[in-house]
Amino acid sequence: MKEPKRYLLKLTLLMILPILVSEYLFRTRMIDVLQWIIENPILFLINLTLLVTLALMLGLIFRKLYRGVLFVFVLSMILGIVNANKVTLRNVPFQLNDLLLVRELLVLTSDLITPFSIALGILAIPVIYGLYRLIKKWFGDSPFSNRKTTALLAAAVCFGILLLGQGLYAEAYGPWQLGFIYSLPRAVVDEEPDTPMATDPKDLNELADRLLGEKDEREGAPPRELEDPHPNVIIFMSEAFWDINLLDGNFTPNPIENFENLREESIHGEVYVPVFGGGTANTEFEVLTGISLKTYPADWHVVYRHDIHEPVPSLASIFKEKGYRTEALHPFFQWYYQRDEVLPLLGFQHFTALEDLEDPPTLGPFVSDDYVTDRLIEQIEASEEPLFNYTLTMQNHAPYHAPRGEPVIDFDHYLNERQENMLQNYANGLYYSDQALKRLVDYLRDSDEPTLLLFFGDHLPMFGGDFDVYREMGFIDDETPEELKDDLRLHTVPYILWANYPLEKEEPPLQNATVLPLLVLEQAGMEKPLHLQLVREIHNRAPLIQNNHYTDGEGNRYDADSEEYQRIIEWYRIIRDELIEERR
Repeated sequence: MKEPKRYLLKLTLLMILPILVSEYLFRTRMIDVLQWIIENPILFLINLTLLVTLALMLGLIFRKLYRGVLFVFVLSMILGIVNANKVTLRNVPFQLNDLLLVRELLVLTSDLITPFSIALGILAIPVIYGLYRLIKKWFGDSPFSNRKTTALLAAAVCFGILLLGQGLYAEAYGPWQLGFIYSLPRAVVDEEPDTPMATDPKDLNELADRLLGEKDEREGAPPRELEDPHPNVIIFMSEAFWDINLLDGNFTPNPIENFENLREESIHGEVYVPVFGGGTANTEFEVLTGISLKTYPADWHVVYRHDIHEPVPSLASIFKEKGYRTEALHPFFQWYYQRDEVLPLLGFQHFTALEDLEDPPTLGPFVSDDYVTDRLIEQIEASEEPLFNYTLTMQNHAPYHAPRGEPVIDFDHYLNERQENMLQNYANGLYYSDQALKRLVDYLRDSDEPTLLLFFGDHLPMFGGDFDVYREMGFIDDETPEELKDDLRLHTVPYILWANYPLEKEEPPLQNATVLPLLVLEQAGMEKPLHLQLVREIHNRAPLIQNNHYTDGEGNRYDADSEEYQRIIEWYRIIRDELIEERR
């Protein structure tokens, strides 16, 4: 009896180490790890028990306890390192669902692998061998006894721990609250927490009655009248386009001079996007559909992969119903984020991707914006019907190790060589994107076809680990990743809505990116379908929704646990369920 207890004590003590290491790598400060343990002792025990029971079960499968212990120890450490790297690059935690995106990652591997990462991989080999010898010596080579009983007991404990966590921490999500180890199985099985309200509507029609009133006709405000009721509509999402002048660098010449000049003749402002440094498809989803990512468990939930399997209304389908030709243009692999499957379901009739381009010129590792602009102009000229075009570029995609054309931008800095190189390459790429924008607008000015152009960035650029360029350039201070995960500074991108016909120029306040499809339809003189009328009404009440609060039009704040916040999210979920969930 003493021998199993001794092994269990050894196993428990050993499994504390990968938890401490993974939490430290993730939170970056040991004081934060200790604070999490002190404030959440039950969650700490849940994380620990999961590792212990998993090691026991694998020990039974491998017929030796030390084999199960070694496997769990090494795997948890590797996953902890992967999580820390993902957080330091994009401030998004690793999830088991990320394994479904391994193809997307592998295509960028050659740009992500560095000599340092190769050296770490080589160093890991003797370290793992040393762990193998140590753990084998500590736990011995004897086989398990009472294997069936131990297996059933370990499985029962593991299942019970998951049930306990689901009951006690139903509202928590992600490793910041749950701890990294426990967040992995939770992310697979979790749905968003229910927020039912007795007074809330239960479907889209009831929501329309609530927000729009009892009306025989629910068109909302009449659409804007245009001389030509069918202008071309171009949505141009420029990869990682951002106002670099917000950094304390005195960039000369101004990398986005043309964009800033266009603000003077456009509806312009800033929008809050759900992602930082990557996750382009999520910004794309919000802008094309008007459906908020806040209706999902987390902003990094990849809707394209997990949720869209049937036709979903979007700007593309709305314009297609009005007789438009709907085109998408993206100079990268068509399967990336499953766009080859998703975009037709959103209403696009044709999708031009990298596979359709013959030897396109690059600027750095990716196809140049100048070339993409040429292809866009060709599509405009070739379309006999009014055109709805969604273009997404790649020129300024991370990483920024490779030069983007001839250096043209100077700036003040206190950066090391690696940081300076990244910022220099990004600034150059931004400059050439701005030049391509000018060329597109000059073409549209001379065109006889009325055209509406929405130009914006999908997210801020990813400048290496721990936001170091942003910190060194005075954009953020010494905040932790948890403190920055919903920071407006890292989720706000500029946009312009420009037309070669008269617009009523304005600068709306900061809002979620879901406002952009509303602005496009309103300025194109197009009637909004019912669900987007409702999105407009919600925007009027809650123009800026973040994960922990929303702000109304008068600047009042409503925290996530307030009835007002829960009601707004529930309204958005009703719209989402009508458009996506009930179509499955």
